Amino acid sequence: MDKREYKEISALAANGDTKAFAHLYETIYREMYYTAFYTLANDADAVDVVMRTVKDGFSSVGKLRTEEAFRTFMMKSLCARIKARLKEYRSGGVSAEYGGSDIKREFDRLPEGERMVAAMYVAGRFIPSEIAAFTGMSAGAVKKRLKSAMEQFELD
Repeated sequence: MDKREYKEISALAANGDTKAFAHLYETIYREMYYTAFYTLANDADAVDVVMRTVKDGFSSVGKLRTEEAFRTFMMKSLCARIKARLKEYRSGGVSAEYGGSDIKREFDRLPEGERMVAAMYVAGRFIPSEIAAFTGMSAGAVKKRLKSAMEQFELD
């Protein structure tokens, strides 16, 4: 989809067009799911935080200042939900289920902060400056966490 088409679809979504919103969502759903899945290490929780983000995104898309802000808005919202879910894990409110593929096990071994950054970088193919914008971290902090995560992957 080119910029003009993206802008037109964004405008329709901002006016409540559910098909246009679904079309926008199609452009980022994989990145959203994989970021949540590799960070939370739990499929059900990943689906839950993505779906809650989508629900909130649909009701808020009309408030965005620019049509191009959709991706950033959705990823910021997702990161906030992931952080809240991780906090629930730490407080004992939710149980994280571990297991699965080799790559998932590698992600599971990373500290929380590195896990989210690495998931966004590897699975979501986001660049450090985008990750910084989504998470509220500085670009330097993102790069440091990425470096640490990639070093840990290489050690094994």
